[in-house]
Amino acid sequence: MTSGADSPVPPARTSAAEVAIPEAEVSVYEALYRRRMAWQFEDRPVPRETLERMLATAVWAPNHRLTEPWRFFVLEKGGEARNRAADLAYEFSMGRNNNSARAEAARRAVLDPPVVVYIYCVPGPNDEVTKENYGAVCCAAHNVSLAGVAEGLAVTWETGGVTRHPKLGQVLGAQADWQMALMLSIGAPAATPASSRTAVAHFVNWV
Repeated sequence: MTSGADSPVPPARTSAAEVAIPEAEVSVYEALYRRRMAWQFEDRPVPRETLERMLATAVWAPNHRLTEPWRFFVLEKGGEARNRAADLAYEFSMGRNNNSARAEAARRAVLDPPVVVYIYCVPGPNDEVTKENYGAVCCAAHNVSLAGVAEGLAVTWETGGVTRHPKLGQVLGAQADWQMALMLSIGAPAATPASSRTAVAHFVNWV
């Protein structure tokens, strides 16, 4: 698989003024406070156009130097790539924990969600730019998460064993030097978990 972003001729960029912004009744603040991860999803597909709207927000994340370091792999449910990635998650978990129940849970974490998206980060020419790129990729994933709220969906971040098998990049078609960032599971949540946070005043210093 070859990413269009890595073709010899760079694609033309689109300005913010040219973007057709989807209509939504959810405010930015509402999306920030209502965003939650889900561990169980309803068994219904996410329309392709919905996913495209969500992913379109990713490239508008803060990105110093406009390096555009994000690379996305969307895995179809029931497809060969999804099945192979699930097998690798099982294999990695078994190698680390030697626990078949935990390994099967890792497999199901890849197989069961309506949509799975693996996100890679392209490294920079030095450590400074590579660090900036990774931060930008995480911001891009968060954009997708917030767009999910507007679409009535949950977006769950995974950075554990389902992302760590050394052969995963080969299965997906990632280049050898790309850095795995995270896996997103996307779908309508079967239940929305409650959450709480410490008030920001405990972390802020006004100087």
